[in-house]
Amino acid sequence: MDTQQLLEAAQTINILRSMFADEKNEWLPVIAAIGGAFVGGVSTFLPSFLLERRKAKLEKRSVEVAIVSEISALLEVIERRMYVHDLEKEIDYLKKNPDKKVQFAVKVPAHYSQVYQQHISKIGLLHPELSAKIIRFHQLIDSVVQDIATDGVVANAGGDLKTLGELLEIFESAVTVGNEIVGERVQQKLRAEG
Repeated sequence: MDTQQLLEAAQTINILRSMFADEKNEWLPVIAAIGGAFVGGVSTFLPSFLLERRKAKLEKRSVEVAIVSEISALLEVIERRMYVHDLEKEIDYLKKNPDKKVQFAVKVPAHYSQVYQQHISKIGLLHPELSAKIIRFHQLIDSVVQDIATDGVVANAGGDLKTLGELLEIFESAVTVGNEIVGERVQQKLRAEG
């Protein structure tokens, strides 16, 4: 060991001694208090933040699954009861008899969109594009329901070719948007699983 190395070792020992010296540091309690407050704040905030974030994510998923499931069920009922097909048949009849009106009525329960109605205040939790499609679907379906429900205009007074044609366009638009919503949800689920 040469002289330079001995001097460096001596300096290192002096630095270590001064660090562990018994001298009082008046800033030590302040630093300890600030450090303790910081650690306490972080340890309180972080778990709460993570729990709230998880809760919001679960609520978003729950709302999305509920609304999409209701739309899927509505589409299945529309298909199985052949509402669009029956409306097309009535339009064909009116094309052959343009001076006639046809009454087209369907008994629609008041609770047909109950899930949507219960979750409309939470629609903002969903992706904006999905929210817009869900709202559009329900507005279109509500328009159809208002016309064909037993107390609706087409159900009571009947509709001519133009009225039923417009009704069919709205109905088909609703079905298309509904299928997009349900299809996108299925695709998202497959991507998440794969």
